Amino acid sequence: MAFDRPLPISEEWESPDAYLEALLSFSTTSVLFMNLCGGVHMVDFLTREPDLYTTILPEDWRSFFAQHDTQDVIRLLLREDVESLRKVSCRSVDQSSLTWNGAAFPPMSLLDYISNVRRLALKREMRSSSAGMIELPKQVAMRMNRKKVHEVQCLSQHVASLSKTVNELRGEPVSHIVDFGSGQNYLGRTLASPPYHKHIIAIERTHQYISGAKNMDVRAKLAEDPKAQKFRKSKESYAGSDEPPVVAVSETLSSIPQTREGPQMSESEDTSLVDMLGKIKLQPDEMPSLAKSPVFREPSKPETYGGGTLNYVEHEIQDGYLEPIVGHIIRPPLAEASNQECQPNEGNSANLMVVSLHSCGNLVHHGLRSLVLNPSIVAVAMIGCCYNLLTERLGPTTCDLPILQSLHPRLEETGTSYDPHGFPMSQYYEKYRSPGATTGMKLNITARALAVQAPYNWGLDDSEVSFTRHYFRALLERILLDHNIFPKSAPQGETTGDKSSEESTKPIIIGKLPKSAFRSFIAYVRAATAKMSRDPIHGPKIQENIATLTDEEINSYETQNPDARKNISVVWSLMGFSAQLIEAIIVLDRWQFLREQDSVKDCWVEPVFDYSMSPRNLAVVGLKK
Repeated sequence: MAFDRPLPISEEWESPDAYLEALLSFSTTSVLFMNLCGGVHMVDFLTREPDLYTTILPEDWRSFFAQHDTQDVIRLLLREDVESLRKVSCRSVDQSSLTWNGAAFPPMSLLDYISNVRRLALKREMRSSSAGMIELPKQVAMRMNRKKVHEVQCLSQHVASLSKTVNELRGEPVSHIVDFGSGQNYLGRTLASPPYHKHIIAIERTHQYISGAKNMDVRAKLAEDPKAQKFRKSKESYAGSDEPPVVAVSETLSSIPQTREGPQMSESEDTSLVDMLGKIKLQPDEMPSLAKSPVFREPSKPETYGGGTLNYVEHEIQDGYLEPIVGHIIRPPLAEASNQECQPNEGNSANLMVVSLHSCGNLVHHGLRSLVLNPSIVAVAMIGCCYNLLTERLGPTTCDLPILQSLHPRLEETGTSYDPHGFPMSQYYEKYRSPGATTGMKLNITARALAVQAPYNWGLDDSEVSFTRHYFRALLERILLDHNIFPKSAPQGETTGDKSSEESTKPIIIGKLPKSAFRSFIAYVRAATAKMSRDPIHGPKIQENIATLTDEEINSYETQNPDARKNISVVWSLMGFSAQLIEAIIVLDRWQFLREQDSVKDCWVEPVFDYSMSPRNLAVVGLKK
């Protein structure tokens, strides 16, 4: 399924290398881009003098924005034909005579910026239509919302198609699908079901998720109910058999083939004895007290039932080396349940494909590295999300260009982690050198957090809600600064050496507030104050200086900053629009890493979901030689 063009980029780029160079060059030389993506934070919007709006945006841009509504600005950024506007601007002798949308015409520098971001953004349209997707069976689709159903449908068919490609290239089929961070195992359950019948190894660190997934396996009829009675007390149950069947007690790591339904037991039955017995195998007449315990038949070969299998591994993935974790599944022991020493089944050829559906942070890095580190893994297809959870490998950004830097302590804390598993992965990014910057492509947490925005999905209502949240938070930060909750920040890179001073500059995490808190700024301050008062460092000062503010004092901050909400809305729109390139930078680093590996035959990036349904839709795919 490899494509002639391994990246979803426009036809204007002669090669992926030309595109990659242009992307990195723009993102490390455009001062405006660097300010919008990583240089500033909305919390600081009103705490600087002059404010961020005046500081980072050119005067002609500000004059243009003053004459247009915020929603018109969003339309210009995302949907207007800016190439036609650029041609009109170039042909016009008198720029002052031009108008757009009944008011001022966009400055040429703004049109150029929009054009550059658009041409460098990855295309997000699916290469295949979702109209012909295989519908999920009702028992498999249970508990999935509309977005999850779409994701599972699309990725399941993508994985099935990729499996055929691997089979054609290697002359041997994919034996197992390994799902990184499987969660409730919606994807694995679908792939194990008809028409796919895949053998799934679901790796998940949270025990509750595995437990819930197993319950859903039962409801989907992919596994027997662990509380079902597996044998009858009467000897008629074994009529026709020379020997009674062997019964294996279920383990935390359990192989669950598709099986026939058995008699059902009530949910209140005691299971403690099973936990005590562990892996012991007994004949039914030796274990009459297990009549009420969850037991499975010893797993039969999958072809016995003509379906897939589900294996769960409770494990926190910390690197890409998986052989010790899944080895006992892909190469089951030859020895029976005796005291014989178990030896690996050398005759069992295992070909694994590692997949993920929105794995957070470094988990995608571990999945991609698994293709290189594990002999049994022959393909990967990873879809990431939560870029803010990535760690940083090369340290904080240093730059001679005149860009701003947020003064938040989290930038220093995350930027000095030097995590070998973090961003960037590729040698190309590590050695990349840009004019005015130190060696290495670096993204701070502010930039990476922006990359999860989906500006093309913004609607009127949700964008206005988002603008209000940012506006209220920026005003609150101004109140905190005015009432000495935080001391004025020292210039970046300078510290006082005073631990108590460093403690006092630690940011307050307000977290989620109820919708009622956003009905007015007064309601927001009251709700935020109630949460901030519990802060162990700043709580007493907040109780004394903020909780005692009158409604009139709080309201005065809004009246003193009449243009602040619109200015913040415009800047946030520019930030969300520009951050498309941050996601492109991260995704291409992962693709470039695969390109650099001698063992990788082919790799590409492909949109596998409808962007309107699931904007984190870029799968990084790699095939081993």
